[in-house]
Amino acid sequence: MNTNRLYRLALIPLLTLVALVGRPAQATPAAMLTATPAAIRIGAQYDGIAMHVAGTVPAGSEVILRFSGAPGELHLREKGKVFGLLWMNVGKVSLNNVPGVCLVDSSLDLEDLGSVAAPFKLEGLRDSVVVNETATEKVDGAGSATAAEIDGDGAAASGKIDVMHELLLLKQHEKLYAEAAGGVRLGPNSGGSRSFSATVAIPSALPPGKYLLEAIAVKDGAIVDRQTTAVEADLTGFPRWLSHLAFNRSLLYGVLASLIAIVSGLVIGLVFQSRGGAH
Repeated sequence: MNTNRLYRLALIPLLTLVALVGRPAQATPAAMLTATPAAIRIGAQYDGIAMHVAGTVPAGSEVILRFSGAPGELHLREKGKVFGLLWMNVGKVSLNNVPGVCLVDSSLDLEDLGSVAAPFKLEGLRDSVVVNETATEKVDGAGSATAAEIDGDGAAASGKIDVMHELLLLKQHEKLYAEAAGGVRLGPNSGGSRSFSATVAIPSALPPGKYLLEAIAVKDGAIVDRQTTAVEADLTGFPRWLSHLAFNRSLLYGVLASLIAIVSGLVIGLVFQSRGGAH
């Protein structure tokens, strides 16, 4: 009896050790990234939305947030005066790997995050966007056609045009490109992680398509975490019906467009007649 009791007492430390060894280590809170709404619906009343973003990153990190579209091809035309009188298209430039949308915000100024943040600046697109080496038929002031050589960073050899600078200005004017700082709000460090939140202003000019939302965690001059989530923008309601009609029933779309133009012209004419005509 005493032997059995001693045996059971001896097993207690052994079982305790096995239980401790078999217990899984406490995991670091999983990083996460969410966007609300998770999908963008572009209807007749769509005028842009405020997308609310939240997530977690490793403790002590600063956050760069980027909302971008799939890179594509873009053709630009340069306008200039011909014979010093008429504004005309005087050249064409093709660009490849151009994001349709690029919205960047951060918890700290990108300059203060060091060189690791450089690729996320709008100016960093110079390293990824490919500008064709020549612009076709650039017309000089005398009206004769010449070729304008463009170097790798998008600046003309003559020094008169910086294609990338003009591209950024154009996209920023359309509100499809934006760079800001301080819009990402950070929470306190807790259990090896910290929360963050932000509001991204999605522009009204956003085209339908697939987009990528990224949260890049930067600590001590290095990227320590990177999270992504997909966001899709779809047409809905009347715009979707109209797009379907234009691409799949082109003849009917043309007839309806003509009828609308005729009716609009008649209505405008009646309005002016009711007001006694133009003076």
